[in-house]
Amino acid sequence: MELSPGSVRLPKALDGQSVRGLACRIASAIDGSAPIVRLIPHDQSTFCAGMQIDGVLEDGSAMDVFAHLFATLQASPKPLLAVVDGAAIGGGLGLACACDWVIATSRATFGLPELLWGLAPATVWPVVSNRMTPHEAWRWTISAHTRTAAQAAAAGIVDDVVAPEAVARHAARVAARLMRLESQALLRMRAWARECRQQPLADAASKGAAIAADLAPRRAVRRRWQAYVTGGAPWSA
Repeated sequence: MELSPGSVRLPKALDGQSVRGLACRIASAIDGSAPIVRLIPHDQSTFCAGMQIDGVLEDGSAMDVFAHLFATLQASPKPLLAVVDGAAIGGGLGLACACDWVIATSRATFGLPELLWGLAPATVWPVVSNRMTPHEAWRWTISAHTRTAAQAAAAGIVDDVVAPEAVARHAARVAARLMRLESQALLRMRAWARECRQQPLADAASKGAAIAADLAPRRAVRRRWQAYVTGGAPWSA
């Protein structure tokens, strides 16, 4: 896939060196001028094969850097789009799950094999269980086998499954839709979607109302609303 502005090509696998390079590229994409950040596959056979055991043993801080990547993605005011082709395994699957929208080609595969090696997908669990129900995430973890793109879509990991030859065009259409979103509202909603699950419903509803009330007076909201009520597109404001 072509490396367009805002795109970050993932390494085939992660170790101390590659995860640090990835962290720098993602931070640069978030700080850059492109309105959206895309995570794109290493090649057509591998999206990202995740953290390698040797890489963890050789570099004790590699997992800390990898964990911080998820905090960086969560804090992005830009929409995050994952375009998965090939195998998304372990940490690679986690990187896809950390995005706001996930497109997969029909030949993409997904898996959480960590327990087979005596490890655990603990670092990616917060983002994996954000897309799947806890029961489904547990089933994927315990079974440890590879799933198809269609199975990943049924589980909630993938939003769209497309033919490999159509993925670039479809990704461009999705990116155009995501660019319409207002950045601060997206950022607040992404954080709130995670936080609210830890609270009783009544408390969560009250906190949600407070967030909405806090967002409403902003100038960006008034501009977008005025564009809408006068017959224009909100994102054109």
